[in-house]
Amino acid sequence: MNDSTVNKMQRLRSIFFVISCIFLLPACNTLYNTRTIEIEIAIPGEAKIPADYKKIAIKYNNCNAAFNKKYSKFFEDSLIITDSKNTDSIAAELYFNTFSEFIKSQKLYDTVLELEKSDFESLHVNDSLIYNRVLLPEKNDSNAEINYNPEALRFFSLLKQFKPDSSAVQDTVLFDPEYGVYTRKEIEQIADKTGADLLLSFDFFETADGIITPKYKKINWLINDDYRYFNPELSAEIVYLIACWNVYDLRFREYVQSYQKVDTITWYAESTKLKFAKEKLPPRFDAVMNAANLAGSRLAEFVSPHWIPVSRIYYHSGHYELKKTDRLIDENRWMEAAQIWKRNISNKNKSIAAKCMFNLAVACEINGDFDAALDWAIKSFYMLQNKNEFHQQNCNDYIKILAQRKKDIQQLSK
Repeated sequence: MNDSTVNKMQRLRSIFFVISCIFLLPACNTLYNTRTIEIEIAIPGEAKIPADYKKIAIKYNNCNAAFNKKYSKFFEDSLIITDSKNTDSIAAELYFNTFSEFIKSQKLYDTVLELEKSDFESLHVNDSLIYNRVLLPEKNDSNAEINYNPEALRFFSLLKQFKPDSSAVQDTVLFDPEYGVYTRKEIEQIADKTGADLLLSFDFFETADGIITPKYKKINWLINDDYRYFNPELSAEIVYLIACWNVYDLRFREYVQSYQKVDTITWYAESTKLKFAKEKLPPRFDAVMNAANLAGSRLAEFVSPHWIPVSRIYYHSGHYELKKTDRLIDENRWMEAAQIWKRNISNKNKSIAAKCMFNLAVACEINGDFDAALDWAIKSFYMLQNKNEFHQQNCNDYIKILAQRKKDIQQLSK
C-alpha cells in the first residue's frame, strides 16, 4: 500500500469520524435539552369538608363592623395613632369579597350561595344569656343541665376581647350559647330556604398594624406580649388580621366549628429612620387593603379545592421526527405529539427512547391519566437507570410529583 493510498484512507476515516460526530452528538446530549411549559393543576383544600357536600352558603356577618375606639389604633414606633375611618371594616368587606369571588371562580362546588349580609354597625352582641346559663350557673343546682356548645364559647371569648363601645349601637343581638350569633330557628330557616349543605358565616374581623424601625426592634402591642424581632437593618410595616368564620352543618342543623385565624403580612424597607421608611413602605390604607385581599385568598385556598399554575419540563430533540412535536405542544395538541413519541419508545438509541417515555408521562398527566404517567416515568428511569445522572434526577423528581398528584386527585374525587 503506497503513501497516497494511506493518506486517502486516513482522510476518509477523518470524514467518517466527523460525520459520525454530527449524527451521534445530538443523541448523546439529547437528555440535557429540556424545555419548560406552564400548566394548571387542581389541588385539594386542607379543610375537611364532607365529600358529598356540594352546595354551600356564605354570609357576611361581621360582628365587629361598628367603630371600636379601643382597637382602632395603629402605631409608628412608639407613637400610637387613632384611626377615625374604621379602616378594618372596609378591609373586612374586601376580605369577604375576595374569598367569595375565589370560591365561585374555581367552580369546584356545584353551588355557592351568597346570603344577604347583616349590618352590625348599629347592633351590639348581648352576652347576658351565655353569662346566665354558662358562666354564672346556680350554685345550689349542681344537677341542672347546661346546654352550650364549646365552639360557641371559643367564639364568645374572642368577642369579649373586642367589645365595641355601647354608645355606638342602637339594638342588640342575643348571643346563643349553642348557636353563637344565630339561633337554632334561624339556622333551620337558612337550611330550608337554601337547601345548602354547609353555611360559612364570616362573623368577626379585626386588624392591627403599624411601622417599626430598627430603633424599636421589639413590639408587644396587642398580641399578648409576644415580642417579634426583625432584621436590624430594615424597617417593617406589619398588618395583623384576625378573622373568625363559624361553620354550620345545615343538613343536621348543627354549629360545628368556630374557625379563628390570624394572618401576618409584612413589608420591608431599607431604611433606619421612620420618615424615610414611610416614604418607601406602602401607605397605611393600601397596606391594610392588600393584606385583607391576600388573607381572603389564603383562606379560600384552605377551604376550597383550587387551580394553581405549575411548571413541567419535557425533552426537546433534534431528531427529524421528534422536532415536529414542538409545534404540536405549542398548539396544545399533546395527544398528537404523544403518537410520535410512542412510535419511538423502541428506538435503538436508548436516550431517544428514554426521552420519549418521559414526554409520554407528561402527556398522560395533562390528560389526567396519572397511573399511565407514573408508568411511563418509571420506564423512562429504568431505560437508562444510573447511566445519566441528569435524567435520573429528572425522573426521580417527576415520579414524586406524580405520586403526590395521584393522592391529591384521590382526595379531590372524594
